[in-house]
Amino acid sequence: MRGSWKTAWQIAFTYMGTVVGAGFASGKEIVEFFVQYGIQGLIGIFLATGLFVWAGIRVMLIAYRIQADSYQTVSTYLFGHPFGTVFNALLLTVLLGMTSVMLAATGSIFWESFHLSPQIGIWFSMLMIFFVARKGLFAIHHVNSIFVPMLIAFTLLVFVYVQPWEHPLMQTDSKRPLAWISSPLYYVALNVSLAQAVLVPIGRHSSSEKPLLVGGLLGGAGIGILLMLAYLSLIVKMPGIQHSEMPMIALLQDLGHAIPLLFSLLVYAEIFSTLAANVFGLSVQLRQATRLRAPTILAGILLISYAISFVGFGSLLRFLYPLFGQLVLFFLVMLLYRQLRERP
Repeated sequence: MRGSWKTAWQIAFTYMGTVVGAGFASGKEIVEFFVQYGIQGLIGIFLATGLFVWAGIRVMLIAYRIQADSYQTVSTYLFGHPFGTVFNALLLTVLLGMTSVMLAATGSIFWESFHLSPQIGIWFSMLMIFFVARKGLFAIHHVNSIFVPMLIAFTLLVFVYVQPWEHPLMQTDSKRPLAWISSPLYYVALNVSLAQAVLVPIGRHSSSEKPLLVGGLLGGAGIGILLMLAYLSLIVKMPGIQHSEMPMIALLQDLGHAIPLLFSLLVYAEIFSTLAANVFGLSVQLRQATRLRAPTILAGILLISYAISFVGFGSLLRFLYPLFGQLVLFFLVMLLYRQLRERP
């Protein structure tokens, strides 16, 4: 029983750590998908939390039941052969794009927080990711088990420091009044479809369904709590915070140098853990499609992502996140369809 709970918590932290990437940990993603919609964005977070719990569990259960060896197998199961192949090609493109966004984010952190060249941050991250991704799923579990609890603690500290309960919630003046409904759908579809790179191996290697159910519940709920705390902390600083590359770090600038520096290091760690998971998932997928060695594939993924990262973190996030979210929304639809089909 004790081992089952330990496994469930490992799954939860890995799920959270895979979702909590560059945009989430920095606050930029939360502003784009939720905060800018005011009070309606808060409702969107409740919707997103429920979807994270359900979709995360569904992906792991499917992987466990069909013993999927990669997310390509899951896509084929959901969409069938012709459409599954097309969706896999799309997902490969999305994963590569998201990896590029997060690489650019490491450069932004080195520039904004440490006043070092963004290129130093990007190259340092690439080298570290190469070594961690080579170690496989165990190393990714270990990294997330360390950094996710730290991120929860720091996000709570930011929440207490900002004291959002003393400020009224901002009312939205968005030119798209119903965008707050579609925004959480795009957000969850994007993150869960990308998290497959880690969720599928977790499901396949699980000894039973119970830790997957508990881990998915804890992980999805944990993502929702982090979203809520970050949302309430950021919304009281709107609209000024909207233009910052790293809004969560900008909230702490009045506390001197030590606290923002520590939070910057933690944000970097979370971005790094998600990057490692994405690169690992991409390499597993590409190794099945090619006969290349793992180090060659890893180096190729990182170099292509490096080239795309020159566009810049903020620009990539604003353009690619909503676009990719819309493209992979059908993934959630097929998860629901398959679940209804499985019922007697």
